[in-house]
Amino acid sequence: MSLVDSLLLDPYPFDIWIACRTGSPGGSGTLNDPYDGSTQAKFDSVMSTKVGPNTRVHLGPGTFQTRGYSDEVSSGWQIQAGVKISGSGMDVTTLQLVDAQTGGTAARLFAIGHALTTGAPAQPNLVDFAEVCDMTVDCNLASQSGSQVACGAVRLMGNHVKVSRVKATNWGTKTNSKPCFVIAVLTGDATAGLVEVCDAGIEGCIAVLPAASAANAPVTVLRAGPMDDAGVEIEGFGKGPFIRNCFVDCGSPIATPEYRGLSMGWCKGGVVEGNQVHNTKYGGPYQEKATTRDIVVRGNVFRNVAKGPFWNLGTKSGASKSLTGLSFAGSGPYEATATTGSNHNLSVGDRVQLLCTPSALNGTFVVTSVVSQTQFKYITPGPTGSLSSGTAEKVYGVGKLVVEGNVVELATGSDGLIGIHVDDNGLSPQATDYAHGDVVIRQNKIRYLDGWLDPAWSGEGIRVAGAKNEIVSENIVDCAPANPIKDFRCGTVTYFHNDTPAGALIQGYDGVANSKYSELETEAEDALLLTVI
Repeated sequence: MSLVDSLLLDPYPFDIWIACRTGSPGGSGTLNDPYDGSTQAKFDSVMSTKVGPNTRVHLGPGTFQTRGYSDEVSSGWQIQAGVKISGSGMDVTTLQLVDAQTGGTAARLFAIGHALTTGAPAQPNLVDFAEVCDMTVDCNLASQSGSQVACGAVRLMGNHVKVSRVKATNWGTKTNSKPCFVIAVLTGDATAGLVEVCDAGIEGCIAVLPAASAANAPVTVLRAGPMDDAGVEIEGFGKGPFIRNCFVDCGSPIATPEYRGLSMGWCKGGVVEGNQVHNTKYGGPYQEKATTRDIVVRGNVFRNVAKGPFWNLGTKSGASKSLTGLSFAGSGPYEATATTGSNHNLSVGDRVQLLCTPSALNGTFVVTSVVSQTQFKYITPGPTGSLSSGTAEKVYGVGKLVVEGNVVELATGSDGLIGIHVDDNGLSPQATDYAHGDVVIRQNKIRYLDGWLDPAWSGEGIRVAGAKNEIVSENIVDCAPANPIKDFRCGTVTYFHNDTPAGALIQGYDGVANSKYSELETEAEDALLLTVI
């Protein structure tokens, strides 16, 4: 085709409109003559054949049905890079996920999604700048014929992807083998080489009315992180993901399946702020098998939850590597070089646990340098023997964490309630480093639901385990236990001005030594008593 002929062609339609039309032709996709999306077949056909990259799709009022997308079974269509799908508003435009014909296949379904890899050999399939906004997504779990399905609303992976002002309903899972993610933006992926994206986020979304289910697989409502909670050795760390100004209500903190309101991992500079999470077991951000480099959690409200922010970490990858050598350089602290018998799959900043003979070489360390696929370096106080045998295994933890200005109202009466919980799963032994790095928890308000208080209740305010450096300050805690703020197996610890609502000082408590920490106020009192005596 000549250049002159190409210039005479109609321009590519960067904006198209789809409506629920009745008794009319299919339309041409313009504002005055929108495409017909009145049935599942018609809607999916338009989305798969008429929508190219960098197209804005305008959905009119009404309910549009779709088979959506699934990694496991054939589906209706996939969103592409730069595509922006805009409804006419929550509860004005509804996109309903209908039977994806899964048969007996265990499958995770999304009303809007895409494959994470493409081609052969597989290459990352990023949908950079894709956006979904201003609609309700009916995940319609109960109406799916397959008994092995989990139904979510949106899943995107790419730079600058965003889900905003989307309301999700009727979500969940029917099977124990498929956890559900309702609205998810992926911060990284390792299935086709290491992918790390930036500025992926969820904002102004609502998730309510989960579908009833007897399955006990977890349901994570709003997620920024890896595609699953399976845990992998090679991790990617997206830059600047966010979950902000959203509302989640899961119905009950003791419901089946296990509901997790928010989740964020595999991130650098992650932000979770301004959200409200109600009636949910784990308010979140909940993280179990994924490392977080640094994250800020601020200004959120968690109401009627078993736990608010919860990092259930200190877990290990499950893929230990044999150690074939350890050497030391310097004069204390020493730079150690570890050699493994196979690819260690570690990167700078990862935490690794060494279990050795002799045991004096044991510890949890931060990787400072990767020399090769079978060698890495870390800092240790000093060589204490020659390696006879040993293993190295990756540890999932948090590098830098700030939790500030949140309100947590715990569910009443049950055991195991903790307002803010950073755990290391009893990881030991420890050395120069810990499961977590720097943890700051400040200016939070923690109490039981609606301010109720029973002396028999066991719910705690704050518990931190395995932090190298911990600062807990200016929190107001109204909980029944005598020592509602505790730490275990931490390094440098500072407590300051944590009070009850009546202004009484709450001293931090060392759960290993079974003793309270002194702080400025108690030291001043002691000094005053000594001067009087």
